[in-house]
Amino acid sequence: MNTLKNIENLLEHLTGKLKAVINERGEMLAEITSLRGRIAEIDKDAVKAAQDMKTELEAVKLDALRSEQERISVNAKLQSLNDRLIALVSDKNRCGG
Repeated sequence: MNTLKNIENLLEHLTGKLKAVINERGEMLAEITSLRGRIAEIDKDAVKAAQDMKTELEAVKLDALRSEQERISVNAKLQSLNDRLIALVSDKNRCGG
């Protein structure tokens, strides 16, 4: 009878442990599901950030190109004015002025 009681106690103890393991497994699965959702959200945010950075980089490149074109235009105008000034001074000097 004592052996039967020991077996029953052991079964009861093992049943409790098994229920705890099953419960813990369920909690872990819920945590995994939650983490997967968070990872998906982080991935989505990372893709958006990369797209935003690409868009911003393209805008910066366009601004740099416009600035370079403007610099070239200003330099051309300055060169033209410089050439005209040299021509005026040369004419003045030829005319004895």
